[in-house]
Amino acid sequence: ALRCEINSMIQALGTFIGKVDDDGVPQWAVNTIKEWWTSHVAHATDHCKSEETVYKPMFGERFKWPAEIDELHDALDRIKDKVQTAIDRLNADKSSLVAVRDALSTYEETMLKHFEVEEKTALPLMRAYFTPEEISPVQRKILEDAPENAMGALIFSMSPDGAKFRSDFMTVRSIPSFVWYLAFKGRLASYKKDVVAKVEAIESGKEPAKKSGWF
Repeated sequence: ALRCEINSMIQALGTFIGKVDDDGVPQWAVNTIKEWWTSHVAHATDHCKSEETVYKPMFGERFKWPAEIDELHDALDRIKDKVQTAIDRLNADKSSLVAVRDALSTYEETMLKHFEVEEKTALPLMRAYFTPEEISPVQRKILEDAPENAMGALIFSMSPDGAKFRSDFMTVRSIPSFVWYLAFKGRLASYKKDVVAKVEAIESGKEPAKKSGWF
């Protein structure tokens, strides 16, 4: 979900940069990018926190936690700070927009390396030393405690309409179908509004529509 979220904004920025004219980067775009980044940071921080405070202590009881994962967390923190600096400096100057895109690209490279290491080390070890019955309750608790948009991101990454999440994720975990309406449908809608709509606005170069009145 995170890799999809990051890459979608990088691609959108690449398209938007080509549309910026002599008037420069409009203020609505600056605000939209900053709002997107704030939401993404909350999502990414929660992901790393879960690994460090839940999985690492748990897995460490049965196997040695891969040191490279911790090293990549530190690297991500450093690069994330550089992205934040680029975001803070974003203004009407087109070059500041390019700087954000480039910083995000470096951030994405490190994040993908992080996922690669996890998938080649921690994940196989988890499957070797823990049963699905031991892992499922832990993962469920992590998802329940995660920021609302983190769950929405997972659903959206599987399929934007939530169909694959319902047919695959929920079915495999024996989650009753009515839970979709109680716990998941609203989170997908919030993610589309809070995150996806911002990416689409940047890619299209059109300011997001503002709601008026009570609705």
